[in-house]
Amino acid sequence: MILKRKLSFISGLICGLAFAPLYFFPGLLMLSVLCAQIFKSSTMRQALFFGYMFGFGFFLASLYWISFGVTVYIEEFWWAVPFALFGLPAFMAIFIALVAAVSWRFRLSFLYHIIFCIIWIFVEWLISWIFTGLPWALLGYAFSISDILIQPASIFGVLGLSFAAVFIGSSFYSKGFLVSRVIISVVILAIFISYGYLRLVDNPTEYSDIKVRVVQPSIPQIAKWDANALWSNLDRQIEMSRRKGEPDIIIWSEAALTVPYYYRPIYNRLMSIFAEEEQILLSGGVNDNGLSGDGYEIYSSLIALDGTGELLFDYHKSHLVPFGEYMPLKKYLPVKKLTPGVIDYTPGNRDVVFLKELNLRIWPLVCYESIFFNEVRISNTDVDLMINITNDAWYGNSSGPFQHFQISRMRAVENGLPLIRAGNNGISAIIDPVGRVISSLNLNVVDTIDGYIPYKLTLPTVFSDRGIISLIIEVFFVLILHVLCFFLYFFWKGKNKTLE
Repeated sequence: MILKRKLSFISGLICGLAFAPLYFFPGLLMLSVLCAQIFKSSTMRQALFFGYMFGFGFFLASLYWISFGVTVYIEEFWWAVPFALFGLPAFMAIFIALVAAVSWRFRLSFLYHIIFCIIWIFVEWLISWIFTGLPWALLGYAFSISDILIQPASIFGVLGLSFAAVFIGSSFYSKGFLVSRVIISVVILAIFISYGYLRLVDNPTEYSDIKVRVVQPSIPQIAKWDANALWSNLDRQIEMSRRKGEPDIIIWSEAALTVPYYYRPIYNRLMSIFAEEEQILLSGGVNDNGLSGDGYEIYSSLIALDGTGELLFDYHKSHLVPFGEYMPLKKYLPVKKLTPGVIDYTPGNRDVVFLKELNLRIWPLVCYESIFFNEVRISNTDVDLMINITNDAWYGNSSGPFQHFQISRMRAVENGLPLIRAGNNGISAIIDPVGRVISSLNLNVVDTIDGYIPYKLTLPTVFSDRGIISLIIEVFFVLILHVLCFFLYFFWKGKNKTLE
């Protein structure tokens, strides 16, 4: 029994390697180990333990990078490292234990395998919103290894890709009807590849005449909030912004301004960026409501300033990071948030912002917001462009920044919208509406990207219009294939017996 639990844990670890930057796609086949262990378990309790150990290994491999953020201020938060490294995976493993426990109830059904897949997807959907949500290690992101393979997200969303991934990965759990499951897996992959290839061919990248510059200063996290480094950090970004080329829009990353932009010395320095009044600076930063006392609030913002110094918009991050930007259950937990400052950030409202000077409707995504596929989902009839600003310097050279980049890229495919991504230390990029990376800067590179904003697709995607309904259609289609294969098998078997 102990050896079997170790096998579950190791299988989960290997499965967690299917995401960026390793893209160990065969790791998905470890789902067959879990599916087989549940199938062979004599009790629900046994199945639950197998699921829990698999989940612990899976989330340890895919979420270990969160502990890097805690070590930035190790002297103050040393005690939180084991909670981030082991505590979070231990908690998240409960969800996989739930998959195992419920699936075990159907182990004797001829639909056991597809029920296992449906329950897994249900749990991924649950993870996307419960306790404010953490839809990070969704199996569908493993398909980010290929531009072609992620295209079906335009129909089914990332959960649709997850359903395909879990079906294919768990198909080898037993010898019974193995050929049928392999055939269905091949059909799914063939449809994905064919659709993906044709969609990329049918949608070549087309560009607007709006020139954008993305600034990636790669300021170390420990220096970003250092008061002594405030002016040198600001000057670095200003100098990079003023390089030759005169873009229409200059984009800085999340928390590029660590004090409100309107402080006169900061404001005056920012005005030195502009070569023309029509130029626009989009910058992430800390902003406040200008009040004092109990009414004082601070926000994680994306602001827009033009060359005359006018504030064009001030978007406040709506989905904040628990423990990072605010403390949940603050009355009962006597600890401060991880980010500098004693005051919790205040959430804003999710909304489209408009640059009337360029007739550009923008869907802003501040860091963490990009992982919530349902909150990001929007028709491209309402928006022209997504802008994602982030600061993944918290997570060093771990897998976190690479995974976050691929998660953000998936939002472009799902919604048929171009995405401009500005990361403090990367990965910054210009991405077209089918997810092609037009240009990018890798992790820790100090440089800028100059390019033109791609046009959005002419029609909304199925996912942006229908959402989870399209996923239900996908599941129903695979279920029909599943039943059809069983029917053909028994029909063929009966026919052979007749001939004998």
